[in-house]
Amino acid sequence: MHEPLASKAKRLSIMDKEYLADYEKREKAEFERLVLKKIPEEKFDFLKDKYPPDRRFLKLQKPVTASTFEFESISDVWAQVPFCGSLILTLPALPEQTFSRFLFRTSNIPKIVDFIKETGRLQVVLHNMPSDYAGLDFFDPIFEELNPPLNLVVPLWVFGSEEEIQRCMHAFDALGNVKYFDFLKKLSQLIGSVTFGDYVSRHTAAYTILKLGRYQIVEEIENLMVDDPVQAYELLMLSARFITSPIQHLRYDQKNYSFEVAKAAAQSLPAVYQPQERRFPCEIGKFLLEGKLTYAPLGLDACKDVIYHYDAYDLRKLQESLNDAIVENHPDIINEKTEALSEILDNIWNDPTIPRQVKNLRRGLLFSIAAIGSATSALTGSWEGFLAGLGFSVGAKYLDMKTEGLSKALARFFARSYQANIFDFKQEYKHQIVKDSKTA
Repeated sequence: MHEPLASKAKRLSIMDKEYLADYEKREKAEFERLVLKKIPEEKFDFLKDKYPPDRRFLKLQKPVTASTFEFESISDVWAQVPFCGSLILTLPALPEQTFSRFLFRTSNIPKIVDFIKETGRLQVVLHNMPSDYAGLDFFDPIFEELNPPLNLVVPLWVFGSEEEIQRCMHAFDALGNVKYFDFLKKLSQLIGSVTFGDYVSRHTAAYTILKLGRYQIVEEIENLMVDDPVQAYELLMLSARFITSPIQHLRYDQKNYSFEVAKAAAQSLPAVYQPQERRFPCEIGKFLLEGKLTYAPLGLDACKDVIYHYDAYDLRKLQESLNDAIVENHPDIINEKTEALSEILDNIWNDPTIPRQVKNLRRGLLFSIAAIGSATSALTGSWEGFLAGLGFSVGAKYLDMKTEGLSKALARFFARSYQANIFDFKQEYKHQIVKDSKTA
């Protein structure tokens, strides 16, 4: 009989190499069993099946939202939680001092674990392989209490045959060898935090998925790799962020972005490479709500209080209904739920009881919602284009793809829509918080 996981965890140090190697083996085996083996047998439904499965989380709530590690600080996390069913936080294997600087003080981990167990409104997954957490003993409560799943994504072979994938990779290499790889080498030397190999790996994967999905944007990328490497870089970064990365993840209903990250893939470029014109050949979505002011709790206790008030307005249920309409491509319901959500957000912002009753509520925050993917093509009226709203010069068409040669299941998978939530963490609106007349 196998020794129970909990007792083994107590017998060994949680972050013991042997324990983590076994943990890693189990994670890979589960992904193999639940996803990779089912796909060739056509038993995996890309639109309905999720990985990691619901049972790997505690009290999981819909809609399930991905929070990108690029911009997270713990105050940003608490600001996002009330707008989700469950916000999934990706935990990187960082040294304790670095982890505390970018995320939260490790002394607070037990309280955060309790919050996860009590509410399910925050969840965690592993960013790195479990073996990479060896020696990071501050992760003990997370591994012992939450058994966090490894954040694995759909491999390239799902999208095409080995021959097709190799053909795409060879094409990318041939185009890259003209000018693009030289640009990436210089960029990696200037920035220092990303290696040339990392750039090539990420951009090859994004290009391959776009190519296998028959997206028309590939032709523009191919031309720019030869003619204008800086513009090609921005197109590939934006495509990875908003098109290919969401396709590869099987867990999330929606994804959160910071306004700064959403606005420019080129923001990390040195001044010498900043493009004069920011253009994209097609629109990829539409803004449904722009610049709604809402509250940003600065700590765990304030977050709990804000959740209570938001739930009283049925905000989460409305968010879930809107998200379902976007994923299932129901434009009429999108219109209806967007209008209702806009009204609720206005009512919440103008409710003077919230700032009176919630401590540590020091600022307002701009919050926007966009629909990205095929659902946007059916939306008519005054919806603003997503990339146009971020300051890009874009073509009039949407993200077209040629479905010839694709199975019905793959075509639906490539064309699926998702909800993007954009938070402007840089601006604070604390002076606009409505004060109760009795306390003003």
